[in-house]
Amino acid sequence: MSVGGSPFLKANSMSTKHTVLIVDDESYIRDLLVSVLGIEYRVLVAEDGLEALETYQKNADEVEGVVTDLFMPRMDGEEFIDRLHGIQPEMPVILITALQDGDRMERLKQKTNVTVMPKPFNLGQLRNTLRRCFVEQS
Repeated sequence: MSVGGSPFLKANSMSTKHTVLIVDDESYIRDLLVSVLGIEYRVLVAEDGLEALETYQKNADEVEGVVTDLFMPRMDGEEFIDRLHGIQPEMPVILITALQDGDRMERLKQKTNVTVMPKPFNLGQLRNTLRRCFVEQS
């Protein structure tokens, strides 16, 4: 999926910003995250896990972090994370979900390089978590 005719939203094409892949089936959530995160990061977007996996594979040298929803059609966030980590185990992922408890939530919290962020989430908290992921990755 593209934003503004390009798969990237670039606030300043001369900058060396980190590149983040945003995955959510809700267009208003994608648009909100692009507008907030696009200030600090180059952003790629996908509507579901299947499209995200394809987008990642085409841009693997550039993607440095992922923000994904859990519940999506075609391929959900958990399957996407498992497949992504099969390709790039060190990729930091922020998983946004309304799921609060249960076996699946416990399993998600145990995944390496995955930070679970419950909905509703604070945009400042999301930005700080993403920054922390990049610092830990360095």
